[in-house]
Amino acid sequence: MADSDHLRIATQRIQWARDNALYRDLAIINEMTRKDLGAFISNLPIEAKRKPALPRPAHVSTTPNAQLPQEADDMNLRHLAAVAAVATSGLMACQQDAASASSPDGDKSKVAHVAPIASSDMRTAADLFASDSGRRWQSYDSLPQVKWIDPTQKQYGPGRYSRSGKILLLGFTIKDIPNGRPGPEFEVTKRNEGESILSLAGSQAEVESISISKPLYSDNYLDTLKKQFGSTAEVSTIAEKCSAGEYEEGAGEGAFFAVSIPDKDVIYVQASQQDGGKYTAGYTVFNLTRSRPSEAIAQLNCKQEK
Repeated sequence: MADSDHLRIATQRIQWARDNALYRDLAIINEMTRKDLGAFISNLPIEAKRKPALPRPAHVSTTPNAQLPQEADDMNLRHLAAVAAVATSGLMACQQDAASASSPDGDKSKVAHVAPIASSDMRTAADLFASDSGRRWQSYDSLPQVKWIDPTQKQYGPGRYSRSGKILLLGFTIKDIPNGRPGPEFEVTKRNEGESILSLAGSQAEVESISISKPLYSDNYLDTLKKQFGSTAEVSTIAEKCSAGEYEEGAGEGAFFAVSIPDKDVIYVQASQQDGGKYTAGYTVFNLTRSRPSEAIAQLNCKQEK
């Protein structure tokens, strides 16, 4: 046998060995896929296997070793079939998961891997405020959502302290927002209406309340709060149709809400609108407290829920 024939046969054997290794690896992948996604669906129609009747090249001899090209073709076909099996099983598993998620009787365990929606900045701050550590000023240093304006709490009156930072409320879009500066510095900029100021207030010893102020008037307080606290918290109205402040020109009525957060103390939210002056378009303010604001509800002549 000529050297060229030996070289050709050796090359074909190497090709065959490589294809066989790929086929073995894909078989392992198929087995792992079955363990992760379940068995393949068996009720699909199966077509009879067909081998292409390819013409034999004239230069190929009829010796046993010369059958290697046909063996390589068979191995390539099996290789492609294995690849198709992996792709088909993945597609079937995705379709089964989607069907289970859309079915009211679907297995809940199949949708447990869906990533939850990230908590809003208000919810994150409220979770801390309603916890045992929420009274300590230094506890709020760990909130990554808040871009603090004040590096620490500062005194603004006898025995009274505050600290402010920037957060983003969910559910708002880009709008024209006045900057609130008088004279030549006044301008209107386009920015997200949800860009708000969060302010902590209390004594030197502890944080007593949280105030969140967003630009522009928003009348649907309940909808805004539900978007911030999500489906795992219960937001209920305890009083509404509260009169606006005497000098709050153009401001709408206020309301009070109770928020129940799992494994946390109930907190209360007073929602109101503040004028802010002629260089603004007004503000919507959410004030969070730990105790029920019964006195404020009475003073504002609110309609209390029974």
